Amino acid sequence: MPEGAAGEAAWEPLSEDVRRTLELLLGGASDVHRALRAQIPYAEMRDSGCSCPCVYLRVDMDAVAAAPTGRRLGPVAGASLIGPDGGYDGEATLFAYDGVLEDLQFCDWEDRGPGRRPLWEWLGHLYT
Repeated sequence: MPEGAAGEAAWEPLSEDVRRTLELLLGGASDVHRALRAQIPYAEMRDSGCSCPCVYLRVDMDAVAAAPTGRRLGPVAGASLIGPDGGYDGEATLFAYDGVLEDLQFCDWEDRGPGRRPLWEWLGHLYT
């Protein structure tokens, strides 16, 4: 990812991989999931600097409303991660702050990442 001031990763449009991962994680029918899905076209991402493919998110809140999460900060969606061998490999968790997409985290037990697969193909069982 490109770097901004002070060597920090610069904000850039969502990659197709991250966009599709967010859409799958937020595929539920709840008001919260619908409102968070509506934020995806107005979101940007920045590399978190972690060895996993985690990204920070920010949303143009002049263009879209916050989701009614009912809490200040916390997970809003998640999924198990499935390794190339079909075994459990960790967790993906999407966080929101004040109803706004904030952080997509991957906790990969084997620290191998998704390999050659797109991020969204690494997702297993989805939960909220």
